[in-house]
Amino acid sequence: PPEANYTFKHALVQDAAYDSLLKSRRNEIHGEIARVIEKRFPQIEKSEPERLAHHLTAAGHMEQAIPRRRKAGELALARMALTDAIAHLTRGLDLVSSLPPSRKRDELELEMRVRLGTAWMAFKGWAGTEVWDSYRPALALAKSLKRTEQLLPVLWGLLFNVMCQGRVAESLEWVKETFEAAEASQSEELLITAHGVAAARYFWLGDFTSVLHHSDEVFGLYVEKRHSQIAETTNTDIKTGALLYAALATWILGYPDRAVRISNDKDQHARSGDKPFEISWALTFGAGVFDFRCEPSELHKRTDEAERWGRANHLPYVWAQMVPNQRGIALLREGKVTEALGLLRSAVAGKNASNDKIFMPYRSAVLADAMAQSGDVDAALQLIEAQIEQVERRGWEERAHYAEILRLKGWMLTLKKNSTGAEKCYLASLDCARHQQAKSWELRTATSLAKLWHSQGKSKEAYDVLAPVYNWFTEGFDTKDLKEAKSLLEKLER
Repeated sequence: PPEANYTFKHALVQDAAYDSLLKSRRNEIHGEIARVIEKRFPQIEKSEPERLAHHLTAAGHMEQAIPRRRKAGELALARMALTDAIAHLTRGLDLVSSLPPSRKRDELELEMRVRLGTAWMAFKGWAGTEVWDSYRPALALAKSLKRTEQLLPVLWGLLFNVMCQGRVAESLEWVKETFEAAEASQSEELLITAHGVAAARYFWLGDFTSVLHHSDEVFGLYVEKRHSQIAETTNTDIKTGALLYAALATWILGYPDRAVRISNDKDQHARSGDKPFEISWALTFGAGVFDFRCEPSELHKRTDEAERWGRANHLPYVWAQMVPNQRGIALLREGKVTEALGLLRSAVAGKNASNDKIFMPYRSAVLADAMAQSGDVDAALQLIEAQIEQVERRGWEERAHYAEILRLKGWMLTLKKNSTGAEKCYLASLDCARHQQAKSWELRTATSLAKLWHSQGKSKEAYDVLAPVYNWFTEGFDTKDLKEAKSLLEKLER
């Protein structure tokens, strides 16, 4: 002494020594450590702001500690360390609650909630209750503080939270509010966001021409340097989303080759942003065009890449939810029914265990398809009936795949030798597809109905229902649906 260094033999001894200090003395020491870090070790504040936040908190300097907690959350979010981000931001929110009411306190809470909502969306998906719990109070704060720039991620998160719970029709109110906020503030960022969320909402509702209208508005407004920054708080780029829904809607409307080109543009644009969650979403759900075209190899390729992104960046929603479902669909399209069943059951069970109900009617219909192919037709019919009931549920009305779901039910009824019931389902499917201008769904159902009528000796009726819709097409003649329709028409012409 006095040059000696001392160490504790056990952490409990250290804790005992710490606890023996008076609280006022502990606060002084933490405050001194914080001052030393700020003056002598600025790199710590830049790279590990949570360390400085810890000492500032222990010293009782909450208003100084909170921004450091927020910064720690932002850094963790940037590197997709989502559990760390959520922990830092939740701790920061707890600190905010200890402050007395003031405008400054509300601003701190708003900033913390917006980032927390972003983290929860990436970790649990859009439908998580934590997303709603983060954003709903933030909406009132953003409005009272007149923070227009914070309305964007908040309205985005709330709309997708409602919609992804399956309440598609109800989500229209949030689309309207986003447009109204854009008009009131004259914010270009809010306007492009409003068109982006409208494209998504109209897709799930089954209004595919509106999808293309709002997507085109996004493409016209989008400026790379300005609007790519929106993805920092929404996890997905506005243009990527517009391209994704435009690709799916384009196939449904009857343009299979054009849909592939749009889908490829979507993947290229998503990769340019280098955001793991966005890329994974684009490569899984966004690869639905290749499911529709019955091209499982292309679906496998994108699903494998998405899984690599998901696992490398600790995104359980990607590798536990999105990937198994799309891989199961790909296996089913390959005819590997047994392998597909396990993955599809797991994906549907995972969805059922969560708040996430969007896409469930189609996911479950594909599972029912696999069940019927494996011989379990009665259970498959029960499952498909449940999906029809959900689609027709007031306020939900997810109709993007409704025509195909009705067609699948008709096909299952043919397996039960119930021709009358099958015909009724096929005709209902045709009505739905025609109302939606969904030419690809219409072609698929017309082919199924023509097969049924041909087997009953009604060849003229079969030809009359299939020929007009087949002759409407101008592209995609190498796809399974169009080749199958052509082959059947050639039989009917004999």
